[in-house]
Amino acid sequence: MKNFTLTVFILFITISFGYAQNWSQLNGGGKGKQICNDNGTIWIIGIDNSIFSFNGSTWSEYPGNGKALDLTVHNGTPYIIGLGNGIWKGTTAGWTPMPGDGLGKKIYSDNGTLWLIGMNNGIFSFDGKNWKPYPGNGRAVDIAAHNGIPYIISEDGKIWRGNGMGWYELKGGGLGKNIYCDTNGTLWLIGTNNSIFSYRVNRWTEHPGGGKAIDISAYNGTPYIIGLGNSIWKG
Repeated sequence: MKNFTLTVFILFITISFGYAQNWSQLNGGGKGKQICNDNGTIWIIGIDNSIFSFNGSTWSEYPGNGKALDLTVHNGTPYIIGLGNGIWKGTTAGWTPMPGDGLGKKIYSDNGTLWLIGMNNGIFSFDGKNWKPYPGNGRAVDIAAHNGIPYIISEDGKIWRGNGMGWYELKGGGLGKNIYCDTNGTLWLIGTNNSIFSYRVNRWTEHPGGGKAIDISAYNGTPYIIGLGNSIWKG
């Protein structure tokens, strides 16, 4: 019995230590709903839908009292989907509506090119004046993009890649809730069980440490997540 108890204790310590090695909670006590990474700077939508950025130790609210459903950032400029589903751009002093009269559910910046999931779950990109529908009549619940190539999670949870004319399903049989493109093009995914995966050589590989998340971003191979308790973690 003593040997069994000792074995269980060692196993517990091993699992706990492995988790601690792979995930660390960010300083500052931040909690959020959505997360975004802008060249290494973390941004979030807070619990009250306000917008914050992280300087390494504290969270600072963006000026203008904006409230958002989704967020993306490029070179320090945030773009949000407001509570009324309109698209807004940060001005350092507040917010201005984007041209094109777009309405959406999800927004993503691919090195400054904006992608949008519209109210009908269709996929659009912004040409500077208008929101243009992407070919293929795809429907999505989340979107990411890298070097002009969009990746989506369809309404049934499958993962698809755009080819300029339509969509094809990625190999590996992945199913997910949220998707993100790293700076090197690596795809990160929150699976249907809230676990974290990355895509390499046509397969989805679970990230070590047993983390669970409701939203994900990444930078230079490191994932950043909002955990199930809304705290912010680094992989």
